[in-house]
Amino acid sequence: MTEGSASDLKAWIVQYQSFLETHGYTPARVRRRLRYLAGFARFVELEGLSDLARLTDNQVVRFIEYWTAHEPGARISPGFSRRQRFAPSDHIGLQYTLRAFLHWAHEVGHLDQNPFPHRPPVRGRYFFPATREYLSFCEEHKGLAHNSLVQIELFLRRFDQFLHQDGIHDLKQLQACHLDQFVSSQAASSNRGRIQRVVKILRGFFRYLFARQMVDRDWAAALISPPQYRLARTPRALPVGQVRQVLAGIDRLAPGGRRDFAVLLLAAGLGLRAGEIAALRLEDLDWRGERISVRQFKNQHLLELPLPRPLVEALADYLRHERPAHSLHRHVFLRQNPPWTPLAAGSVSGLMARRLRQAGVKASGHHFRHSFASDLLRAGVGYSTLQELLGHRHFTSTQVYTKVDLSALREVADNDAQDY
Repeated sequence: MTEGSASDLKAWIVQYQSFLETHGYTPARVRRRLRYLAGFARFVELEGLSDLARLTDNQVVRFIEYWTAHEPGARISPGFSRRQRFAPSDHIGLQYTLRAFLHWAHEVGHLDQNPFPHRPPVRGRYFFPATREYLSFCEEHKGLAHNSLVQIELFLRRFDQFLHQDGIHDLKQLQACHLDQFVSSQAASSNRGRIQRVVKILRGFFRYLFARQMVDRDWAAALISPPQYRLARTPRALPVGQVRQVLAGIDRLAPGGRRDFAVLLLAAGLGLRAGEIAALRLEDLDWRGERISVRQFKNQHLLELPLPRPLVEALADYLRHERPAHSLHRHVFLRQNPPWTPLAAGSVSGLMARRLRQAGVKASGHHFRHSFASDLLRAGVGYSTLQELLGHRHFTSTQVYTKVDLSALREVADNDAQDY
């Protein structure tokens, strides 16, 4: 169904009310949203809108003006204090209600297209068709991991927009100065790793363009990245005392405390990535066998790991006393506030960073993974086993932890060759 008349909209609002009530929204919030939507239904009827999927920013502006002019007690809110992706920027509650309602209508099939998605679609918004063709080529033929595809798409979309804003309408107009300016804009902090990532993505893109004769020269040869030597940096592992300090600082009786404690214990005790923690489902937990099945983020291998007793207790405590009982989702970790949707990988990273900051530890959630690897090495675990546990596709990714195994290195350094 692609069109929604005023009568259809009223029926949708009744269904949406049931959705809000069954997903844990407070009665006050339900009443406030229904009040906004009742005004929106009257506005749709007056405007004669026959297709809600074609709603525009200008119509949203007119709806806000209509609301403040005709609704008793209505007033214009101060708007968004942070940078906003969508216009208009005023009346926070009205916009959030409208966006959430249209998102729900799209999810349940009332609308084939969501006019105001929470996140704007990335695909299809490129000024150069070659960009879209190369992204399709990467996805269909290069066999890259999902995270790699996301990185390629991110920087090529920025490069596409950069060229358009700089007045380039044909890729054959490209000059070396454009490449220098873009790389500098994306790596202003002089981070060598980031510069290398941007240059590597652009090289692949330009080799594809040159092979397809879309450009008259191979610009990949003009891109030079700074040298970064393998194993030049040592992974920073949090000491055991700091890990315990962070865990002990979590008030498990406070809202979200049990969930955050279980998340950090998974990262510190099993070395899981944020994306792997976010993807965990209830069926991945084998309580009788005290095991957990993890779909590793990069190589997509299914790994079974033992669940230590403290981790079993932490997960059981969260599932029994804090996880929303009426959620329809099967993911282990959910949002605390309605709607009870699964945590994204970014949310898991964010909560770990927040707990570290509260404990006064300057680190990120990924440092728990380094601590896990360092502890295994000190316990005598071999590098091939460590590679499998960490989910590294290439052994070179595991080799960096050789610099962490200080006890073994000291034995080599202290050897005075007296036995030879």
